[in-house]
Amino acid sequence: MYELEKDLGAKFTEFAGWELPLYYSSITEEHLAVRKTAGIFDISHLGKISIKGKEAYDFLQYIITADISKTLVGSGTYTLICNEQGGIIDDEIIYHTEKDSYLVIPNASQVTQVLDWFRKHAESQLYIKDLTSELCLIALQGPNSGSILEQAFDERPEIYKRYSIRTTEIEGNVLTIARSGYTGECGFEIFCRRETASIVWERILSIGAKPAGLGARDTLRLEMGYPLYSKDLSYDTSPIEAGLERFVSFEKGNFIGKAALYKQSLEGPKRKLVGLVIDKGIARQGKVMAIDREDEIGVVTSGSYSPILRKGIGMAYVKAMNARVGEAIRIKDGKKMYTGRIARRPFIKVSSSCLRGGC
Repeated sequence: MYELEKDLGAKFTEFAGWELPLYYSSITEEHLAVRKTAGIFDISHLGKISIKGKEAYDFLQYIITADISKTLVGSGTYTLICNEQGGIIDDEIIYHTEKDSYLVIPNASQVTQVLDWFRKHAESQLYIKDLTSELCLIALQGPNSGSILEQAFDERPEIYKRYSIRTTEIEGNVLTIARSGYTGECGFEIFCRRETASIVWERILSIGAKPAGLGARDTLRLEMGYPLYSKDLSYDTSPIEAGLERFVSFEKGNFIGKAALYKQSLEGPKRKLVGLVIDKGIARQGKVMAIDREDEIGVVTSGSYSPILRKGIGMAYVKAMNARVGEAIRIKDGKKMYTGRIARRPFIKVSSSCLRGGC
């Protein structure tokens, strides 16, 4: 994949030990292509961990915050893994691929930590395998993605519901296709063997999807207000503080971190993750926020330029008492002082349909 992307003019950057395309033409151009037509991303750096065994369901129910009792074969769910203090070890999607078999997709930076955590708590009869280096993962995202999927692989996009996953065969090549993504647009993520990845990549490109890099992936997720691990989520933040309480099931039984999270849920968090819209300029990670020159209320965790809104947007943890939509804020960046306001997430609205209402 590296040589293919290099030939397309990719500008690479290092991320979690991987060489990833930051952009091919420009971040803004690739961002707008995904919003208006379709883009294709090589996201093979994401982890892929297989968990199999009769104890797999009970194990995952104890390890993760979400309730997967209704996650039937062929479907998936977004969830978090927390430590005993309620801090986030990682957030991921878990797919129920077969009976007693699950596929976990952790962030690239947390694959080792998640594997260690799984093995620390797993029973001996549970089968855990890291498939990260064996499988490639290609994301097709945008309003035209359903049509492209159909043309490229003769797959009917309307049979895919949100977080559904199914395995198919194209000219002897096995593909596992999930209806998911990190852009807010209708889209699909395609798992395949390393030797098949170039076929998938080039076929999608030939139909009109634009190659897009890590830069556009970041601005696209930020417009949707999706938190990113290592920026907006970490061991020092909890799902309650991050506004992800809906992915924490206190009713399902015991799980790691439940007591700490339940206590925080009852008492209310002392800080909250909020959206930011900047009047002029960009809010950078790590910059301190205030409501006046003296009263500091929080710190920026993510910030960039929104090609759709044509202004700076971001996210920050602020004191709960100040987490009010419309609250005016100031951000100091060296000698510069930016002004803005706390805003609702997502920052934009997108259509969830890309073909025949099936997506």
